[in-house]
Amino acid sequence: MPDSDLDHITAASATSPVCAIQLAKLMSVFTTVDNATLQQFLKRYEIGSARAFSPIAAGITNTNYYLETEQGHFVLTLYEHHSDDELDYMLGLQRHLAAKSVLCPAPVGDRRGDLYSTLNQRPAAIIHRLRGSVQKIPRVEHCALIGAELSRFHLAGLDFPGNRPNPRGIDWLYAIGDMLDVELGREDKSLFSATLREYREFECASVAQGAIHADLFHDNALFVDGELGGIVDFDYACRDSFVFDIAVLLNDWCLGADARLDRDRVAAVLDAYQQQRPLSAAEIDALPLMLRIGALRFWLSRLYDRVFPQSGELTFIKDPDLFRGLLRQHSARAQELVQIFQPHYTG
Repeated sequence: MPDSDLDHITAASATSPVCAIQLAKLMSVFTTVDNATLQQFLKRYEIGSARAFSPIAAGITNTNYYLETEQGHFVLTLYEHHSDDELDYMLGLQRHLAAKSVLCPAPVGDRRGDLYSTLNQRPAAIIHRLRGSVQKIPRVEHCALIGAELSRFHLAGLDFPGNRPNPRGIDWLYAIGDMLDVELGREDKSLFSATLREYREFECASVAQGAIHADLFHDNALFVDGELGGIVDFDYACRDSFVFDIAVLLNDWCLGADARLDRDRVAAVLDAYQQQRPLSAAEIDALPLMLRIGALRFWLSRLYDRVFPQSGELTFIKDPDLFRGLLRQHSARAQELVQIFQPHYTG
């Protein structure tokens, strides 16, 4: 559920017991933080003491809180599964991109300059909070804005020195497929195998790679008065192909009411993106496959979360069936996808 659905509840939760109960029913909290522990943690930073503190709706991986201090508005995140190496990459990339004026929140360094430390036995970071709300149904103009910003993201990350292989790459897909084998019917298994077989045969070196977001759904972007406020949630940021990143975006931002790609929104994304970073013919050729790989990745991850739910005080699990259906549709309409992308070859 997008955060924007609950902005009014979150804002009121500190003063309204009814709103606090409503919020608790709709969010994920895996690790709780009490006020005394929070105030002690904030002594590591130079942002003052807490004025307001409330949990953020709909997290499915980490525990997130809105935090207001004497010096501003922030997000406190407790990372439930990430290693130090992963956090070094994710938070370092955010700092790198923000320094290059990409619209994303910068992490706050503590008094020692560290971007994260330990809170309640979890790695924790404080990140500047962006203004804005989620656009529930992206229109053409929103697609153009996010396409342009994703291009800036990719270009700005070219000189980022960190490296994190895609944590949801092909090895993970095979492993998670084995774990979910009993949940998959014969047709699903056939679709899974055919998609990964084609991906195995794909020449990854033929397309440009670099730092990508890897999870740029519409609820990971905030808008203010019709303008893009920024991109959030870097949990799956990694090094992989730029065209995969674009495909993840298209699979969410550009779906019409019939769950088919809306050509106008696709054109808005790709035209805006290519104004700053033209796509190669190999990248355009790869888009239909990457749409299927993106659909497979989110189908399996959501199915895994449903079959093996994460323990926590409150949890929120997204529906995997949307991406199962999307993978089937992309596979059945391969030629239609080729036609959709045909006008976007640049040379």
